[in-house]
Amino acid sequence: MKKTKWGLCLVLLVLVIGLVTALAACGDEEETTTTAAPASTETTAPASTETTAPGATETTAPAATDSTAPAAMETLRIGAILQLSDWYSVVDAADKVDLEYVAQMINDDGGIQVQGKGYKIELVIEDGKSSLDGNTSAATKLVLDEKLQFVVGPGAFFNLATSQIFEQNKVLHVANYNGCNPDEMNSTTTYAFLGLDPITQANAELKALLKYYPDVKTVCLATEDATYEAFKPHFLALVERLGLTLSGDPVLFATNAEDYNPVAAQIKAQNPDSVWMPVGIDPSYFGILTGLRTLGWDGPVTFPIDAPSVTAALGDAATGIVGVLSKQVTDPYMAAPMKRLLEMDDVNRHIFGLAPNALYLLAHAIESADSLDPTEVRDHWETLTSLPTLYGDGFPSGNQLFGLTNHAWANPIPVALVNDGQVEYKEWIIPDVTP
Repeated sequence: MKKTKWGLCLVLLVLVIGLVTALAACGDEEETTTTAAPASTETTAPASTETTAPGATETTAPAATDSTAPAAMETLRIGAILQLSDWYSVVDAADKVDLEYVAQMINDDGGIQVQGKGYKIELVIEDGKSSLDGNTSAATKLVLDEKLQFVVGPGAFFNLATSQIFEQNKVLHVANYNGCNPDEMNSTTTYAFLGLDPITQANAELKALLKYYPDVKTVCLATEDATYEAFKPHFLALVERLGLTLSGDPVLFATNAEDYNPVAAQIKAQNPDSVWMPVGIDPSYFGILTGLRTLGWDGPVTFPIDAPSVTAALGDAATGIVGVLSKQVTDPYMAAPMKRLLEMDDVNRHIFGLAPNALYLLAHAIESADSLDPTEVRDHWETLTSLPTLYGDGFPSGNQLFGLTNHAWANPIPVALVNDGQVEYKEWIIPDVTP
């Protein structure tokens, strides 16, 4: 090349470098994209120093100490299956908002750190349409069309339609929740992980009940009918492990019932010390509790709550409730990551926190494995006994139940007492590990 051309190139190079530096100073980043290719080892971005204890303040990646512009992040595309239409969208449409906020939270902190490079999360979300066929189609698209190797979701029994698709293609998938059907996750689904072991949530409900109502000896189990057969042996074993006695046969109800007074009458007829409602939806819980109070039964009730929804729906009738899972910024025991998530939008919104927590776990597992290979991440994840969650330090649970080592996870559970329409936040419960 002639000297004049070299001179021109040098001038252009200086201008380009200056432009890139200026853009970097304004926060703009040049991105390249990967689905799960091994990370380059050429860059040296600092690793994350995030803390994970409940109530702790999260730290972000350390700021650069010299004038060198930060390395541009590549993009890691992560799939997500949510039910954004039809009946289950009441949960997943809200979860989608917070899933996107968690991705933003991680990206703001420098992305997922792998081999010295930061990877920005790009979510690829598919609608499972609240049906098994819809979830099959969503999983197939993410795997075959999008070529993704990491997926969060779906939740509940919808995993029945997706697990085998992910397994056959060696896609590491983290279910938001689990209905305890063996076909969702078992010893053969080695790429399947679970963001929340559902039995630990139920355990936290009963542990909180016994903590604040220590005289309780009998409990009426009232739960949603469609899922009960899969949960039955685990719920019954849990009651026995905690030294409680069922007051009678479980009372089952449909979540689409128009009148819950007959359900309340069945419960009252057992004359239990307390009522435990582990699975259902707000209209079911509120209808049954209202019916019980109308019939004159005034014992304690435990179930998952969103505190503002309970007080708004029941007013002064909201009493004797031991609630779990309510995420409120005014809770003095709120874990730092969840508080940060709450503060990213309307702090009074109802956060279900299932898909967001699955993504949070996955990001930290990838970072801990220091790899973007799903098999390497899986193998490393199986060795971990602690991982950050949105709720604080997470721990494995249910190794015997699911037939996999350290694939199902649990975390501290928020607790709130509701009496006479007033909410009192209590210290979070650490659930027992499920065998």
